[in-house]
Amino acid sequence: MSKKFKLLSLFITFTLCSNLYAQELSLKELIDIALKNNTNIEINKNQKTIKEQELKNAKSTYLPQISLNANTGSYDIKSNGINQDGKANSLTLNANQLIYDFGKTTSQIKASKYNLEASKNDISSSIQNTILQVKEAYFDILNKYEQIAVAIESIKLDELQLSQAKEYFKAGVRTQIDVTNAQLKLSNSKLTLLQDQYNLKTSKAKLISILGTTFDTNFELKRDKKSILELSKNETLKFVNLDSLIKMGLKNREELKKYNSLIKSNKEDIKNVQAQYYPRIDLSASYTDQNSNDIASLDTEQSTIILGLKWNLFTGDSTRAQKQIAITKLKNTNKQFEQEKLEITQEITTAHLNLRQSYESIDISLLNLELATKNLDLATQRYQAGLNDLLELNDAKLEYTQSKTNLVNTYYSYLTNFARLEYALGVKY
Repeated sequence: MSKKFKLLSLFITFTLCSNLYAQELSLKELIDIALKNNTNIEINKNQKTIKEQELKNAKSTYLPQISLNANTGSYDIKSNGINQDGKANSLTLNANQLIYDFGKTTSQIKASKYNLEASKNDISSSIQNTILQVKEAYFDILNKYEQIAVAIESIKLDELQLSQAKEYFKAGVRTQIDVTNAQLKLSNSKLTLLQDQYNLKTSKAKLISILGTTFDTNFELKRDKKSILELSKNETLKFVNLDSLIKMGLKNREELKKYNSLIKSNKEDIKNVQAQYYPRIDLSASYTDQNSNDIASLDTEQSTIILGLKWNLFTGDSTRAQKQIAITKLKNTNKQFEQEKLEITQEITTAHLNLRQSYESIDISLLNLELATKNLDLATQRYQAGLNDLLELNDAKLEYTQSKTNLVNTYYSYLTNFARLEYALGVKY
């Protein structure tokens, strides 16, 4: 019975895996998989866990510190010519409570809070970057699908051309060189198709590494049923005003929010060091119960409550050095913050310009394809009528194929640039 159950489980697992790999995955599904498994996101989440524990550790300074000591031992006491020996047991309970340290602990807690906020910003930034990587890989794969479709169409054109060349050669209208040339073109088109198919596998492998999980490279993506012509004609330009885009990006980007948190943390570190110039006040209490049936002088019970003040009057200039280190860290963080703003501004500007360029290129690519299609039709008719040679027909076919390839590249370049601009603006998924 157990063996049958195992076989059934294996069959169900195999069926589920087969269905997973057979299904067509949408962009949203790919993003969800990546957000769940991507290693960079997991690393940043682990860093957040560390910062949470550091905050708990900082807060623990405000809580009382309690310890318990228990001892048992043998004693041999000589006093005034009298020897006493025997055993004694003791129990000591100590408690210490911070009363005031001039804001040192408070600064430590605040600094830990800001560091925790910065780690959360790192997670959000990693999520946004992962989403961008998935989108880039997704559009690259769709591009490869379309390139394969162009290559297949090219093969069909070459096969038709080869068939015509053979018929014309049999009829004595064309020479053998037309047949050989058509065979060469067909062979080159098949080579291009083979290269495009392997390029698709490479792009899928890249996407799998971004997803952060084991995946079969035979998976398929959900594709729009519209043709590349329809898709290209329906695109509209978004995000027009550059100044408003820069303001949006500087407001939304997680990297800048992170530096704001780190700046606050650095300021609290400075306060922490400055507090070391002042005393620390603690309240200590202890209770000791020592019991001995053999030595009466060891049989004692004692309670103490002490209000203590500790003031480090000289620490060998270590406090001054620590303060200078904290100030320098704050200066560096401020400079990094300013540099990050400049880089984000440049990133938004570049993404915006690339988006406009690719959008405007779509119209030109559509016109080029339209003209190349007409040119190919005219060249084919002229060849069939014996008004031109094979060279003109080959040039027309090459221009048609290149025009369609350029349209595919331009369209998916537009989608990729749009995704990059959204990332640069800090747009949430």
